[in-house]
Amino acid sequence: MNQQTCRNQTGTPKGRTRRTVPMTTTLYEALKRMTVVRDGLVVRSLDGSAKTDSETRRAIERICRRAGLPIRQWHTLRHTFGTHAALFGVNPWRLQTWLGHKRIDETMLYVHVAEAHAREWPGEIHEAARREIDPDKRVIVMLGARSRASHTQAESASSIESGATTAA
Repeated sequence: MNQQTCRNQTGTPKGRTRRTVPMTTTLYEALKRMTVVRDGLVVRSLDGSAKTDSETRRAIERICRRAGLPIRQWHTLRHTFGTHAALFGVNPWRLQTWLGHKRIDETMLYVHVAEAHAREWPGEIHEAARREIDPDKRVIVMLGARSRASHTQAESASSIESGATTAA
């Protein structure tokens, strides 16, 4: 199915091509645990019907709040995925395919941002990269390790803050 729904209108995606983005193992396992098999859209109402644009927007806002994260929208997640994949060294041609870009210069924007903001990776990400030899899978494993590393860093910062509070 080569369709998208935007503003309650269903039609072809902007680039006229289906975009297939690989999943981290964590996401795959979470989707497998769902009690209802869902074909097509993942974000649905409890009765299985598709959510409206505003309902999906509220759903992502609720997810962000519960996770203690800044509120971001769906398209921001797409840009974040592209930028982090570029940071972790995915081949630009592969990234172009994942993002569904028609022209490589669109994809190179992500590569240039990644180059401009390069920084040291946490140990968890280095370890994940060492365990996977397939370059495409390595990037996905690194993306999954990134979320675990962020969670660990947040827990460390929280314990430092609570320790400083009790010491005062």
